[in-house]
Amino acid sequence: MCAGLRGAERSTAEEAMTLAREAATAAEADDKATYLAKMEAAAGLRPDFPRILVNLAAAQLANERVDEALATLTRLAALGTHSPVEKSAEFIGLRGQKEFQAVVKKLAENMVSQGRGDIDFSLTGVTGVIEGIAWREKTGTFYFGDPHHRCVWLRTPGAKGTEATLRRFTPEGDELLGVLGLAVDEERGALWAATSAVPAMKGFEVNMDGTAALAEIDLETGAVRRVIPLARGGGDRFSHVLGDVALGGDGSVFLPDSGGPMIWRLAPGGAALELWAQSNEFMSLQGAVVAPELGALFVADHANGLLRVDLNTRAVRRLETPPNTTLIGLDGLVRAPTGELLAIQNGLRPNRVLRLTLEAGGEVVAAVQVLEAAHPTMAAPALGCIAMGGNLYFVGNSGWTRFDDPGSPDTPPRPVPIFRTKL
Repeated sequence: MCAGLRGAERSTAEEAMTLAREAATAAEADDKATYLAKMEAAAGLRPDFPRILVNLAAAQLANERVDEALATLTRLAALGTHSPVEKSAEFIGLRGQKEFQAVVKKLAENMVSQGRGDIDFSLTGVTGVIEGIAWREKTGTFYFGDPHHRCVWLRTPGAKGTEATLRRFTPEGDELLGVLGLAVDEERGALWAATSAVPAMKGFEVNMDGTAALAEIDLETGAVRRVIPLARGGGDRFSHVLGDVALGGDGSVFLPDSGGPMIWRLAPGGAALELWAQSNEFMSLQGAVVAPELGALFVADHANGLLRVDLNTRAVRRLETPPNTTLIGLDGLVRAPTGELLAIQNGLRPNRVLRLTLEAGGEVVAAVQVLEAAHPTMAAPALGCIAMGGNLYFVGNSGWTRFDDPGSPDTPPRPVPIFRTKL
C-alpha cells in the first residue's frame, strides 16, 4: 500500500454523487420528500456541481418551494456555466415568472465569449488528434502529441520571411502508444511523453485497454530512447490512461492516471514507474504541475476539481474554491511564470480558461478569474503550456469527437487552432 492511500474514507464528490443517485431513485418512486432531502444533502456537500444544483432546483419545485428553486437556479447562473433549464419539462411551471426569465437570461449571457480568443497559429492538414503541447525555448519549437497517429509532431519556426513547418518528429511504427501529454526536459535533452492505448489510436484492440507507458524521446532527433511501461499487477482491472506529464525539481517525472485513482512516478535515474500516490479523491485525473517551493503537486480532476498532493507526505487534499465558482471539468493545468495556475476547463459549458490565484502556501484558492470562454473556435480545448513571451498556448480543438469508434480511419485534413492567452 503506497503512502498516499487515504483508506476507506470517501470523497465529498463520491458522497454527493451517491446522494444524487438516491434522490433520482426517490423521484422515480414519487417520494418527493426524500427526493428533496437527498438533493439538499448533495448540494450541501458540493455546491460547485452544476448538475446537482439543477436537480436540487427540480426537487424544490416538485415540493412546491418555488422561491427556493429560483434561488438555486440563481446560484447555478452565478457559477458562470450554462444549462438549458428553459427547455426542461421540470421547470415548465416557472416559465411565466420574471425571476425565472432573468435566470435564463443570465445563463445565456454565460455563453457570450470572454477574452481575446487570439489564435496565434494553426496546424494545417491534421488528420489525427492533437492533445499534448510543449515548447522548447532554446529552439522556439513546439511539440504536439497525437494519440491517433501514435506520434509527436514538431513545428519549427520559419526563417525570416518563411513560414513555420510541421513534420512528424518520432519514427513511423507502433513503438509508441497514443501520445498524450508532453514535457520538455532540457537538462536531460529529453521530451517526456505520456502514452496510452486509447480507442482513437491506430491499431487499437480491446485487449490493449489499460496499457500505458512513459516514453523518453530525444529532443534533437526524435529517436525513442526508451519506453517505460506501467506495470499491471495481478487482478488490476483499471483502464489506465496516462494523460499528462509533470516534471519535478529533482528530475522526477509524475504521471496522473485518469483511468485509476493513482499517480505514477519515475524517480530520478529510475528504470521503472512506481505507484507514488493513491487516493479516493482521485476520480478522473487530468493535467498536473509541480510547485517545488510550495512542496506540492497540483492535479486537475475532471470530476472533482483541483487537488493538492504534498510532495513529502503524499497527502491528498481537494482545494475549496471561493463562492460562486466551480472547477468541475478541469483538463489541462499549467503554471504561470508568476506562480498562478492556469486551468483549461472543457467538461462544462462553456469551455473556459481560468487563472487560479493561490494563497497560504498553495493551500487555498483565493480567486478564480475567467481569461477565455465560449469562443466558437475553442470547441474542444486540450492541454496547454507556457511558451513565447511567457504566455499560455493551448490546443483549441483537439478533434477527439472525430474518432468515436475504435479503429476509426484518418479524418479529412483540417486546421487545428493554437490559442495564445497573454498573461
